[in-house]
Amino acid sequence: MLYSIFGISLSLFALAVILISLKVLVGKRWFMAWLRGTLALASILFSLALLASAWDFVSYRVANQNETVATVAVKEIASQQYQLELVLPEGGATKYTVSGDLWQLDARLITWSGPIAMLGLKPGYRLDRLSGRYLTLEQERQAERTIYNVDNSMSVVDVWAVINNNAWIPWVDTRYGSATYLPMKDGALYSVNLNQQGLIARPLNESAERAIATW
Repeated sequence: MLYSIFGISLSLFALAVILISLKVLVGKRWFMAWLRGTLALASILFSLALLASAWDFVSYRVANQNETVATVAVKEIASQQYQLELVLPEGGATKYTVSGDLWQLDARLITWSGPIAMLGLKPGYRLDRLSGRYLTLEQERQAERTIYNVDNSMSVVDVWAVINNNAWIPWVDTRYGSATYLPMKDGALYSVNLNQQGLIARPLNESAERAIATW
């Protein structure tokens, strides 16, 4: 909800700049109109970029320490092929067919500092990828790999990538968090939690505990 409010506020600011720029753009006098028009068009383009960024921010959630961000249920459907059901805290569930022996879930993290942190904007996260891996190096190199993008934001601008590639942007930082690869076993159930280092996966039932113990 916090990132939705942040995205909406950013959108309203961008729309206000667009309206002011359009008002300036229709002013009279040739040179001043040209100058105002150039500035207005630049402001509109900047505001459109802000709107696209705001849309991307809405897809992030507040990163609370030790919060369960997903549960993963494993079902074997063939040799070294499993169906993983990813269940989110808000109730959404998606099934993925993953090849290999191990699974891993990744997330993108955004942290704030300085004046922005003082305004109360907390760190945010967005789940990114679900992938499989083989235990043997030969299979890992030659066999089919499965990687799914679990982010359904449909964003035009990838804010995380922009920040990550421009270290000069003040008061904001990005990190990539990955849960440790854990074994896939029929009937296993795992929880994925968020901490300061990123994601950590834990067994939730006996099947998952046995899989880890014999791995």
